[in-house]
Amino acid sequence: MSDSRRTAFKKKRKRRIFFILLSGILSIGIPIIWITYSNVDSALSNIHNSIETNDKREGSQVVIDATDPISFAFLGVDNGAYGRGTESGRSDAIIVGTINPTTKKTTLVSIPRDTYALMEGYETEWGGPFYDKLTHAYAFSGAEMAVNSIQELVNVPIDYYVEINMQGLVDIVNAIGGIEVTSPLTFDYEEHYFVENEQYKLNGTEALAFARMRKTDPEGDFGRQKREKLVIGAIIDKVLSFDSIMNYQSILETMERNVKTNLTFDEITDLLSGYRGAMENIVQANLIGEELWIEGIYYLYIQPEDRLKLSNQLREELELKSIEMEDLELSDTDLYNLNPY
Repeated sequence: MSDSRRTAFKKKRKRRIFFILLSGILSIGIPIIWITYSNVDSALSNIHNSIETNDKREGSQVVIDATDPISFAFLGVDNGAYGRGTESGRSDAIIVGTINPTTKKTTLVSIPRDTYALMEGYETEWGGPFYDKLTHAYAFSGAEMAVNSIQELVNVPIDYYVEINMQGLVDIVNAIGGIEVTSPLTFDYEEHYFVENEQYKLNGTEALAFARMRKTDPEGDFGRQKREKLVIGAIIDKVLSFDSIMNYQSILETMERNVKTNLTFDEITDLLSGYRGAMENIVQANLIGEELWIEGIYYLYIQPEDRLKLSNQLREELELKSIEMEDLELSDTDLYNLNPY
């Protein structure tokens, strides 16, 4: 056999081997990809929960397309752990967020659970507006009332929401291999110990303890809100990493048991791909209030000026026009504070 024929034969053989290997890889890989896709699609269909919210975008519709800024509410529900069952519960952790792909910034704002707020969709027995602690909106009528009440409090649209119970937080942190946080203070809770300025890698149970303590925090509920946002930020960081993908099945099972959201499968995939840069840059803010006692019941009262300031801060991130005081839903207490004489 001539050298040229021998060379041609070797090339032909290599091509044949390459196509055999490629066919083998595809025959294995495509079913795996399909199974993974099917599992994800099925899980997210099970956690999907549509809600109806009041129109705060004046008829316009937001689209997750890596150009529109979007907003969301995170509701941490106080059931599923510490011996509590799966009864309705209350939204102990309430975080409003905006994601702006243009400024590449995610803003997280904690709203205190005891905030005096209108219960949107709920009335007094004589048909008037009903005010209560914001945490009770979820107890009255689930995520829909909670989200609508948040919208009325700060007058910003909430496009999407994610609801998770305490056990869900534990399981998700475990499923992604733990999270890293730096403790802002020294404290212990449920036999878990943390030292100020020390960095910790937390499992799910430790993360829940880190986020929930408030009675010995000098800042009380505000201190707890800061730690809640640290935990949420750490989870977002980990989910955006490639490590989390390797354990997707465990994450999906956890989500099916403990999470509800109005995000669809396509929206979640578009969000993770198109808004990654913004989600990697998290800015935190707080909503500060003062004591309010009505008929012996404690509430946290947010002055209208502070609500307006927060509203316009979030509206700027959402690229919406600013509002004035008269655009807020004002209670009798608000009107008195604005015009005390």
